[in-house]
Amino acid sequence: MAQFQLHWYTTPVKNKDKYFISVGYGIGQAYWYSKLTHSSIYDKGGSAIQSGTFKFRANNTSTFTDINVLFPVGKFRLGLGLNFEKFFLTKMEVKETITTSKVIIYDESFRFDKLFLQCEFPFFPESTSRLSISANGRLGFFSFNNVDHINLFGSDAMASSVFFTLSPVADVQLYPGFYLFIQPMVEYKYFKNPSVEVGGFIAHNIWNYSALIGLRINPSMEDPNK
Repeated sequence: MAQFQLHWYTTPVKNKDKYFISVGYGIGQAYWYSKLTHSSIYDKGGSAIQSGTFKFRANNTSTFTDINVLFPVGKFRLGLGLNFEKFFLTKMEVKETITTSKVIIYDESFRFDKLFLQCEFPFFPESTSRLSISANGRLGFFSFNNVDHINLFGSDAMASSVFFTLSPVADVQLYPGFYLFIQPMVEYKYFKNPSVEVGGFIAHNIWNYSALIGLRINPSMEDPNK
């Protein structure tokens, strides 16, 4: 035990030198600000619920799994990752005019598959504390899967999609090379695609507020028992 304690305290890793492989699970709340131009939304049976040019608002819960890697570059960390986000819509508020709207039951679940680049800046890069705090930014694109309603995301054409995320990250070393982390996140998604109707377009602006928790592993960490 004495040998383990000596190794723990005499071979710390500076924040700027850490490599990370991270796996986490998150929950969040999304807020939609969407517009359909010369298009329609449909129920699961394929009947049009609303047609024309109009906007809708919605909010829903989401859950996601996140996998990413980071490696040190100077006092920063750079990396990439994958995120698989499941959405659960229940209703939407359709804006027919500036002053009139109606609520539509819209039972839908689907998944966003996201690929991103990320940059992380440790606030104290020279620190060897077991607790560290960083700022993280992500930029990437996403695709959609498992949608039941026709035209929620338009046709099968190549959509324009982009998202960016800003968040603080706090991690604490549980054991040399293993870190528990928590990451509250603010994310913006933009999506635009032709609708199934000729000449129509669909655009979504989605803000998502979430929290991610998981495990970070530093594969370069030396085994303290050797």
